[in-house]
Amino acid sequence: MKAVNKRLILGSVPFFVLFVFLYSVYLLRPLHKTEIVALKAVKGIVEIPAGSANSVFKLSGEFYFTPNQFYSLRNTEKETYGQIPGTFKDTVLNSRFGYGSYGLHISGLEPTGIYALHVGHALSSSAVIIHGRDITRQGQPGINKETEIPGIKSSKAAFRPKPDGTVDIIINISNFRNRKAGFSSSLILGEVNSVGDMFRSDLIFHAGLFAVIFTVAVFFFLLSFFYKQASFVLWFSFASIALAIRGVVFYPHIAPIIFTEMPWRLNFMLRYVTVPLPVIFFTIFLKRALNICWKIPYTVILSVSCIYAVSTLVLPPEISSGILIYYQVFAFLCIIYALIVPAAGLIKKRELAGWIFTALAVLILFSIYDLLVSLGFLPDSFFIHIGSMLSIVILSVMVLNEYANSIKKIQDLNAEMQLINKSLIRFVPDQIVGLLQKESITEVSLGDNVELKMPILSIDIRSFTHTSEKLSPNEVFDLLNEYFALVAPIVRKYNGIITKYLGDGFFALFPDGADSALLCSIEIQKSIMENRIAPPNSPPLKVGIGIDFGDILLGTIGNIHRMDSIIISKSYHIAEILQESTKKYTSSIIISDRIFAALSEQGSHYIRPIQRIKTALNEENFLFEVYDCDDVSVRELKHRSKGYIEHGVQAIFNRELSKAGKYFDKALDIFPDDCVAGYYKKLLESVNA
Repeated sequence: MKAVNKRLILGSVPFFVLFVFLYSVYLLRPLHKTEIVALKAVKGIVEIPAGSANSVFKLSGEFYFTPNQFYSLRNTEKETYGQIPGTFKDTVLNSRFGYGSYGLHISGLEPTGIYALHVGHALSSSAVIIHGRDITRQGQPGINKETEIPGIKSSKAAFRPKPDGTVDIIINISNFRNRKAGFSSSLILGEVNSVGDMFRSDLIFHAGLFAVIFTVAVFFFLLSFFYKQASFVLWFSFASIALAIRGVVFYPHIAPIIFTEMPWRLNFMLRYVTVPLPVIFFTIFLKRALNICWKIPYTVILSVSCIYAVSTLVLPPEISSGILIYYQVFAFLCIIYALIVPAAGLIKKRELAGWIFTALAVLILFSIYDLLVSLGFLPDSFFIHIGSMLSIVILSVMVLNEYANSIKKIQDLNAEMQLINKSLIRFVPDQIVGLLQKESITEVSLGDNVELKMPILSIDIRSFTHTSEKLSPNEVFDLLNEYFALVAPIVRKYNGIITKYLGDGFFALFPDGADSALLCSIEIQKSIMENRIAPPNSPPLKVGIGIDFGDILLGTIGNIHRMDSIIISKSYHIAEILQESTKKYTSSIIISDRIFAALSEQGSHYIRPIQRIKTALNEENFLFEVYDCDDVSVRELKHRSKGYIEHGVQAIFNRELSKAGKYFDKALDIFPDDCVAGYYKKLLESVNA
């Protein structure tokens, strides 16, 4: 085998492996083991089959539809229906534009479960109403163009069913801008974590597609400047960039997720202008790559495509979107032309014709499928991004073949990528990089350190060792992953940095100060109580949290092959001691006096002193219990007995045990179940015995 062919094969392997991996992820979605069940609504009603509580349901069919009215489950004058997936053409409106409300009655749900409803991107705007409350919106439905605010991404609504396991769902929807109104995909219903996992897996897959296509495009764009004689590479990169941009404005709507304030008009233009742009760029690419061009069809394709591209930018959305279907038919003819050009190249034995013919044959198959979906013949999702990805992989290998004799450039790039990978292997969390005052992880070196002052939080699951002994290894990891999936986002919400996981617990820093640390702790406790995460045949998990405030030394240790961050601080150990103290006092959160003093509004929380200690520096410090998470009645009783507890703790510190006992007796008279007073009462009895 020639050396050039060997290099070609080696260079093409990463592209094919990457495509196979991404497509395998797509086929294996969702990443969790959840069955997806398709259910058809009949006359606005759907019943969840018994014994399928853990499934995810794909809801479609006949929904109630009330024209020209919002917040209506069903049409009270005359029962009318609409299809989902479907458009207003399938309803009594029989129009592109208008407004109304879809309704669905669901029964058979688990009354105690927490469910999520995923609603695909509506055209143009929608709002989900459950139990009479607006839960989530895509824009703002309106009764006319002036009152409507279009949405730009799908939405998810979490809810609890009624006690009888039913729920009435209303979806307000309006369209005064797009070429059609309605939903192009089924609704997804399931347990909230399962639906969330499905969306995240979709997000990961499509983000991977975008990253690969965009990276390939940028790579060949830059490469075109080194090899100006092969100008077709530049147009190939332009087409790839257009396809990548198109991918991030469609489901799962990566661009709107990243750019939350993205204007609807900009999103609309990106969705529509990226239809003709790839056609323009691929047409020029074919001419430059094969040096074959029939002037009349070439001119017509470029002229019509450029006109439509400009129309998406300057015409009102309802007009430019309305003529999309005609351009899609035209684009299909363009793809046929694009297939004929490399076929002619094969006849003329042009070097690149085989590659281009194969890539476009794949693309035309996916385009036919998407055209049928767009015309309403197939009720499914668009897959042009999959075909585009495969076509780009094929054309990428073609370009590598062209540059096989210049493989040194590619090897240099690979060497640079290896350096980046080596830096990433020495894993340091992004927030830690920021605290070390570095712009990038590649700037972090062994021995980098900084002195900081901030709160440190320690959290631990109560009696987890005993609980885990009853579980299989898989059950233990599933339980921990569910727990961390709930808690970790709350830490990030308050700009916290998890520095180290310790089995069933972790330490976290809070650069924003004591208020953020305490608010995070309270939300964690409330979230755990609300979600009631529990192992099989066991009570729900409970956690203890301790927080201290102090000086820390943050730095990096290790060797040239492996590096890790380390935090040296007395407050680290104090936070852990406070967390352990929650067991002794049966408390949920205990903070040090340094945290208490650093709070901006101490009176906005329920806090009481529960212990007074003398440090090695002969300083007298209080430990405080935070009981914001207790029931209202318990908080009231603790608040009433707060003064007696404080006096009792002070008396013990002063060794006035008799006086302390009286204070704790008074506290117990107010709240007999006060664990702190009970603990000290037993302690005094053992001392006096």
